[in-house]
Amino acid sequence: MIGRLLARLSRDEGGNFSIIAAVAMVPLVLAAGLAIDFSSISNRQSELQHALDSAALAVAREGDTISDAEAVAIARSFVEANFQLDHDGLTVIRTGTRVTVEAPSREDVHFAGILGYDSWGVSASSSADIAFNRYEIALVLDTTGSMAGGKLTAMKDAVLGLVDTMSSQIKDKDKLKFAVVPFANFVNVGGHHGPQFLKSGKVKNKTGADWLDLKGSADFPQTELPTGLSRFELFQHLGQTWKGCVETRHAAGKDLDVKDVEPDPKNAETLFVPAFSIDEPDVGGYSNSYIASSADPLDKTPAGQLKKLVKYGIPSAALVDPVAPALEWLPIAASLSGGKGPNRDCVSQPILPLSSDYDAIRKMVKSLQASGTTNIMEGVAWGMRVLSPEAPFTEGAAKAPGIEKIMIVLTDGSNVFGNNGTKLGSSYSSYGYLVDGRLGITAGSSNDTNKLMNARTLAACENAKKAGTVVYTIRLEEPDVKTGTMLKECATSLNHFFDAPSRSQLDDVFRSIRDDVVRLRISS
Repeated sequence: MIGRLLARLSRDEGGNFSIIAAVAMVPLVLAAGLAIDFSSISNRQSELQHALDSAALAVAREGDTISDAEAVAIARSFVEANFQLDHDGLTVIRTGTRVTVEAPSREDVHFAGILGYDSWGVSASSSADIAFNRYEIALVLDTTGSMAGGKLTAMKDAVLGLVDTMSSQIKDKDKLKFAVVPFANFVNVGGHHGPQFLKSGKVKNKTGADWLDLKGSADFPQTELPTGLSRFELFQHLGQTWKGCVETRHAAGKDLDVKDVEPDPKNAETLFVPAFSIDEPDVGGYSNSYIASSADPLDKTPAGQLKKLVKYGIPSAALVDPVAPALEWLPIAASLSGGKGPNRDCVSQPILPLSSDYDAIRKMVKSLQASGTTNIMEGVAWGMRVLSPEAPFTEGAAKAPGIEKIMIVLTDGSNVFGNNGTKLGSSYSSYGYLVDGRLGITAGSSNDTNKLMNARTLAACENAKKAGTVVYTIRLEEPDVKTGTMLKECATSLNHFFDAPSRSQLDDVFRSIRDDVVRLRISS
């Protein structure tokens, strides 16, 4: 009977094929199911690896000043934000600046159950280290009067946080330098760069920085002081020491105001002229009259020019030879009380050039005070110059691979020229007075001068970016749309512009900048 059954099955070709096909499908279905399980395991492995990469970078970014417990807490927060841990096996291993984060997990499987498995173990490890370049960072900081109080405090705290965290990460001081460039209506390059004097009151040869206009040689529009008159000697005669502020360079059509053109002692227009607040008229709404005189700063007649010189104690012969060494100063009675005098408008603190003396940098930032009006262009121009290897400041490295030059510009206000209703058209600024025409107009509204100053600021930003500097800009509690637009265009990209409607956001802003500046890499 069995024989007949076998013979029958052998003759039933259709049934035989079905059985064979069914048997053959078993490994195919099992393989497909295992492939699904493998894909699920692979995806979980990838998700875990991504979470550990994020955690390793986050811990490495904090440097070696945090404790091991803090490192684990940071790693856990980043892992749990990207992955659901089902085991408490997260470990963090720290060796110098290198950080390794490891964690196990399991993935449920379904088809592998046929083989006796209901889950499959996965694990991952990620190591990160800081990929140090050489960083030179210019902190261009608004210290105008509107920053007084909470805004100034918040700015100081945020800047100090940046210095502290970056210096804790980067142990090689040669790889991290900061410069501090406070700005208001002027930038202060440091009074110690000024010259020494002979007993006659003349500038002593071979003293003073050769990038300063020591002899009054620069020929540019100015209301009261003639070319050839040394402003340093005038300070000396008035019994005053130059505090260190300089005017904006002016040479028609050459953009010396917004360019990093190295000063040449043989080319007077490239030199920096010391700021000198003139004795303004006694009447007419002026605020800086410190010598009793009826001289009119706008009187261009020979008699008017003579009167302006004599009031400063300059002998009339100076009209013929203003730098003649044989001339003796005339006695003068100046009243310099109440902050009046030739240094009146120099309210910014001196620039701190690029340095890795972090204690000095912290001390400088903590000492910043708020006074004056806003001239963002001067801040940007000098931020560019402190990063340069050329004079006036030579601490910057020459452009080369691995050197990153960064400028962070923070302001809480719009560009202000100081327009007023006096005959001079404005208060004294780094551009002189409005009537001098150095901004391009000799009269106009505050909107007119703001527009022109914004354009010059953008020109300075473009020159900095062309030189390879990465520019970050921060608008702090300033709703002016024109200023916001200008700062966006000034920045390297929209991602480099930060709008901080509240001072409480500054810590996060500077933390974001730090994270963008310091590149980290996954090393495994």
